[in-house]
Amino acid sequence: PVVTVKPDQRVFIGETVTLTCDIQRGGDIQWRYSWFRDGDTDYPYTTPTTAEISFTADVSRGGEYRCRGERSDSHTDFSDAVTLTVSDPPTSTVTVTPDSPVFTGETVNLKCVINSDHSNWRYEWYKDSVILQTSDRYTVNRDTLTIRGATESDQGQYWCKGQRDGRPNSSTFSSLSLSVKG
Repeated sequence: PVVTVKPDQRVFIGETVTLTCDIQRGGDIQWRYSWFRDGDTDYPYTTPTTAEISFTADVSRGGEYRCRGERSDSHTDFSDAVTLTVSDPPTSTVTVTPDSPVFTGETVNLKCVINSDHSNWRYEWYKDSVILQTSDRYTVNRDTLTIRGATESDQGQYWCKGQRDGRPNSSTFSSLSLSVKG
């Protein structure tokens, strides 16, 4: 048997992982499948046992997986182990220029910095959980939100998040509390 992993052996928390047990030269023989984890070959990892299992990745799901095929004549075969590594999605951080608190009338730049080797991020900005669109006072330019002529009504919690096509497809949310003084 050979275990294949989708989307990859390195996944991010929250992604759906599918493990498939493929028996080479299995022919028309009826096989029963069992899944084992982290070196345990006595107790199946999951029941009922099928040729394919899926789950949502979290840190506790990382480890080595192997499958066993058992024929009706009791002949059994084990696959080699595959290692599943589960990691946190990229983190985002919000920085502000000038430093908070800012003063009324100033222009404020909030920047969303995503800790990732990947590119092509689309940035989403929120204030107090409402998504921000470009307006006469708010300009969203990729990773930077610009507030012109800050007023006390601009105080609040600002959040950013990155989205992209491909994996990883999102970053964590990050927030910053902006204070505006008259």
